[in-house]
Amino acid sequence: MNEKKNGKKGALIAVISVVVLIAAAAAAYLFFGPKTIAGDWELVVNPELGNETPDEAQSVEKVFYTFTKPGEYGDGTYKTYFDGGVEEGAYKLSEKDGKRYINMGTEDLEYRIEGVKLFKAAKLTITYPEFADEQTGQTAPSQDYIFEQAESPKYEKCSYKSYETDKALVGEWTTNERTLGYFSEDLSYTQTVKFTDKGIMTIHYQSDDLALDRYMYYAYTAENGELSFSLVTDPDTVYTVSYEVGGDGTLKFTEDNTSDSIFADSFFSDVVYSSAT
Repeated sequence: MNEKKNGKKGALIAVISVVVLIAAAAAAYLFFGPKTIAGDWELVVNPELGNETPDEAQSVEKVFYTFTKPGEYGDGTYKTYFDGGVEEGAYKLSEKDGKRYINMGTEDLEYRIEGVKLFKAAKLTITYPEFADEQTGQTAPSQDYIFEQAESPKYEKCSYKSYETDKALVGEWTTNERTLGYFSEDLSYTQTVKFTDKGIMTIHYQSDDLALDRYMYYAYTAENGELSFSLVTDPDTVYTVSYEVGGDGTLKFTEDNTSDSIFADSFFSDVVYSSAT
């Protein structure tokens, strides 16, 4: 009798274990499975780059996206990481006729997710539909942009191996005096420069005129009024400028002969930056 009871007890435990495993797998699938776009993705097939494979592309050319978990109505935000820069945007998910769509600020684009995210093997495909050019009469075929799960770069941790910081410089400095010549007019933008005590300098560009909101990350070292810095994706290219921190909470860069900002001009110019902290 005891053997039979023990046998039934063992079988019952085995059944319970299987049920628990199935429930756990189902929960994991619902949370990590194809229905959620949240997480980090690397763009591995970009029709705009022709036939270049991810292995052939340099690290500075790699593009990553991070999507937040969508809300009740499919709304969320995302970040794009590319060549030391980060841009932020909003997205919205929707469904129609059994297909899923994502709008990242332009139009509804069909998307699908294959594989299980729990195993870091999921693939995201976003399809731009066929496009007819009314002027030329030519039709461009639909294009698939394919993403694979991959951790987005941590630009905020890419400092020099050895660096110096200046307590007077650490903090945020901003100016709205920067302009960009565009044909016969000057487009203005706000530039905020942030120095951390971890050896990272961030330049934040904001402009309604340019529809711009971008962060650029640089490794830096500062000593004796001299600032040296490099884009975090290109540490071998070093720029050097002088700076002066005023007792009135102002910062000015001097001897700025650089010309490789995102606008192909000087990084800081000779304008005055005010403390934003």
